[in-house]
Amino acid sequence: MSARTLAGVVAAALLAGLWPTAGAAQSRSPVIQQRVRLDPSQPVGFHVLMTPDTVFVGEQATYELGVFISESAQQRMRRNPEVVPAELRGVLAYDLGGPQSLPAISQNGVRSFPHVLQRALFPLAPGRLEIPASQLTYTLPRSASFFSREESATLRASDVALFVKPLPNAGKPAGFSGAVGVLSLRASLSAPEARVGEPAVLTMRVSGRGNVKLWPRPEVVAPNASLVAAGERVSVDTSGQFVRGSKEFDWLLTPEREGELAIPPVSYPFFDPYEAAYRTASSDSIRVVIATGEFVAAPNGTVERDALVLRRSDRGPLGAPLSRHPLLWALVALAPLPAVLRGRRRRADRAIDAGPHAVVEPVRPDARSRSIDDPVRHARHLASEERKRLLAGLAERLATTTPMLVERSALERRLRRRGVTRETTSRVMRLLAELDAAAWSPDAELGAEHADRLTRRLDELLGAVRVEAIGGGSADGASAASDGAGRGRPRGGRSLGAVLLAVGAAAAFASLARVGPLHASARQPADFGAAVAAFDAGEYAKASAAFLALAEAQPRHADAWANAGTAAWAAHDTVAAVRGWQRAIRLEPAARDARAHLALLPTGSWQGVASVPAVRRDLGTLVALVAWCLGWVLLALARRAPVPFLPNVGVVPVRVAGALLLVGAGGVALWQGRLERRLDAAPLSVVAGLEPLRVAPGRDANVFGGTARGDVVERTAARVDGATGVEWIAVRHADGREGWLPADALVPLQ
Repeated sequence: MSARTLAGVVAAALLAGLWPTAGAAQSRSPVIQQRVRLDPSQPVGFHVLMTPDTVFVGEQATYELGVFISESAQQRMRRNPEVVPAELRGVLAYDLGGPQSLPAISQNGVRSFPHVLQRALFPLAPGRLEIPASQLTYTLPRSASFFSREESATLRASDVALFVKPLPNAGKPAGFSGAVGVLSLRASLSAPEARVGEPAVLTMRVSGRGNVKLWPRPEVVAPNASLVAAGERVSVDTSGQFVRGSKEFDWLLTPEREGELAIPPVSYPFFDPYEAAYRTASSDSIRVVIATGEFVAAPNGTVERDALVLRRSDRGPLGAPLSRHPLLWALVALAPLPAVLRGRRRRADRAIDAGPHAVVEPVRPDARSRSIDDPVRHARHLASEERKRLLAGLAERLATTTPMLVERSALERRLRRRGVTRETTSRVMRLLAELDAAAWSPDAELGAEHADRLTRRLDELLGAVRVEAIGGGSADGASAASDGAGRGRPRGGRSLGAVLLAVGAAAAFASLARVGPLHASARQPADFGAAVAAFDAGEYAKASAAFLALAEAQPRHADAWANAGTAAWAAHDTVAAVRGWQRAIRLEPAARDARAHLALLPTGSWQGVASVPAVRRDLGTLVALVAWCLGWVLLALARRAPVPFLPNVGVVPVRVAGALLLVGAGGVALWQGRLERRLDAAPLSVVAGLEPLRVAPGRDANVFGGTARGDVVERTAARVDGATGVEWIAVRHADGREGWLPADALVPLQ
């Protein structure tokens, strides 16, 4: 309780009369009211007392703080007095029930009302413990008048000392762990019956008088069963003169054999400070019937063959993952080559398009003079023919049809999308507007000189569009012939060859990866066969050692790791079994036998940080590679219109599909990277035994559950205890808990 909180409680109780009376649930008889000597000249007395003043480490001493208010002062007091208790160090303190008001006492003819606060102190170390003085502040009016001024006064209690003796060494039991008090022990099991492999809760209840929070966990042994330390519950009773309570310790008990399970009596040594002697509290023995359950190893050492599957053929160690194969990175680097080569040929295409083209011959004014006598009709017809020639030339270069260009907005949009500059597009649109006006105007006049100028403008604009536009139609036969033998080959032939080369390489690589695991070295049938023979002969420990030696010599030998785990499980070595099966499934995540073997273990061995997705390890790499190559192929094909091999599909959808494939390849590659980190066994360890998980490094840190033998944890940090030199590892458990375990309790998975 803080000084401010305690001051408020005491002050309110002094004037409001809300302090509990002496008749509480448990009797608390303060000693200070019997020993104090009050000064009759003082309206308020303030004293402290320590009883007893000499105790053992962990024994209770009572610190009493008394406020004695005279009858006249209590009638005049208008405001609450303020008490600031001493700051206590080196002790664990409990408030005993709260402040209490006692019957009035009379000394030297003065009647006073005592108000006492009691605190139980438990020293933590031997030596002299100084308790500094507490302070009381109060105010009283000068006279009985309501308007009288008030005067404040401050009282300080004397300092007190507590002498703490160490626990004696004479007669100290071997299993003594520091419990002090008068204690008793009781054991209970959550279920009267159990099955093999099904956990039950074993509870040890330590109760009595003393510092309840610091009572240590008892040592429990259960033959033919595994024990995992679980939670703790504390109940403290401070309503009486002494601190009492109980502390319950839980274990998860998992039977390993059927039949009758007998838990022997548990001894709990403690020191009785009131008798100055060591005592031992004992619990009754517990017997429970264990029914048959799912467990691989039988009592006689035989193995259920249906539950264990041994790999009898030696395929040798696996090769490196596909993500580390040089051919994969070569394909990744070469996949953009077709699109790059097609882009470099763009200027050559423009040069070809700028050459001679077969266009519609211009219609001269004198060519129509014989058939059209009216000058106005003749001008309109001439403008209409030139308009058709302009639209036909644009349709040829933009790879579309003339009706698709009739709408002005559609024509302007196609020109801009093909790369035609804004200036050339504006000139084309102005010329088309002039031709429209001349073709439909009622008084159009188009002489020979004006027709020649219009024809030159039209030819100039068509040439500019052919040079600036990207893709579009190809040159005709006359143009190809004029370019010579080298220019007469189909455009995009080399790009198409590069595309086919990339596609063929990707298909060959994918088919190679689908054949099966790549073997990195020659097989060793002699060692593998000898280990299999030892397993068949029932020499499971020998077989496990042989498989483990082969696996450690060749870390990517999945069959050796899987068999090492199987043989270790048959030999009742849970840690080695978890290590072997976990290494095997991280090399072959889709292996059914290793996954079925892990299912025989508790969930802490294969869930959470120990879980492995049931997918092929190189699946994401293959999908990303195919999507990457195919995306660049589509982008290369979309350089031409119409798209090769896809004449009925527009350029824009092909480009969008290629871009989506590239984005998808990147996403799958990120997923594959996370999978590789998940399959990495370097940061994982296997718990070698029953070990409590602590909130901080150190044996004296609080415990919030335990770990079982074979649990897989992820190491996140390390720290060395400077006092003991023990290395502690910060871990993350399969169930999500995070805490600290000693380094010697962990076996690295890799």
